[in-house]
Amino acid sequence: MDEEFMRDAAKPIDWRSAVDLRLAEIARGFGRASPDLGRAMSDAVLAPGKRFRAMVLLIAGEATGGVRPALIDAACAIELVHTASLVFDDLPCMDDAQARRGRPTTHLVHGECRAILAGIALVTEAMRLLATARDADADTRARLVAVLAGAVGPQGLCAGQDLDIHASKDVAGIQKEQDLKTGALFVAGFEMFGLLQRLGARDMETLSALGRTLGRAFQSYDDLLDVQAEAGALGKDTGRDAHGHGPARGVLAVRSPAQAQAHYDALRAELDLLLGNCGFNSLPLARHVGRVLPRRAIRAA
Repeated sequence: MDEEFMRDAAKPIDWRSAVDLRLAEIARGFGRASPDLGRAMSDAVLAPGKRFRAMVLLIAGEATGGVRPALIDAACAIELVHTASLVFDDLPCMDDAQARRGRPTTHLVHGECRAILAGIALVTEAMRLLATARDADADTRARLVAVLAGAVGPQGLCAGQDLDIHASKDVAGIQKEQDLKTGALFVAGFEMFGLLQRLGARDMETLSALGRTLGRAFQSYDDLLDVQAEAGALGKDTGRDAHGHGPARGVLAVRSPAQAQAHYDALRAELDLLLGNCGFNSLPLARHVGRVLPRRAIRAA
């Protein structure tokens, strides 16, 4: 697969297709012991998605000396963990969602028990992928696993989800939730990228700040879309964060819609500044971010 995408250096590379192909290769092994579990995992991972997190790494890699197979594996590991987080997020005990990526949620199709097992298995597959990452030595593989494990566990995504569901809401608390639930995975991606591209400490500090701000902007925009967009357009349930569906969550728990829009606009401007100080040609990365995160939030009609 790598040679197919890297043979002609003059031809623009479709990184989304590269990620999809690698994920499909990985998914072929999901059902060896339990075909039904494998189908649940594959349905979740291979459902049409933006692959935003993975493409951030690969576009940045292309701008810093080239994309090696280990970086594709790291990008796919991020996608596996992200997909697992969506499976868990959709469960009846959390958001009780009916649709994800334009399809019925995993627990509706495969049952709640198998959805939980599929989510756990996707996380372990992400760690296995890093532990066997192609063209990486043993020390680098171990460091990659440690980075992603730290982003998922009690100092990362799991803590953020727990706070999102259970914690009382204030401005500082919402930012902490965003940093843990969303930002941690972006920061981990950039940290793995830095390890594989052998970036210096100063560049890594800039990329960590970029990851945190990207997480805050991404989650703030997602919260706004949750109350302003139609479910069919997003491919998932909407209205979760509104006061009419239980206690408000996300940025709209502590800000009015107008305040939340202004807050997002400020984060987006900060993101542009950080993108401009990456230390490499960040224009392709900035364009990719701009396709998902507009420079100004949607204003309600």
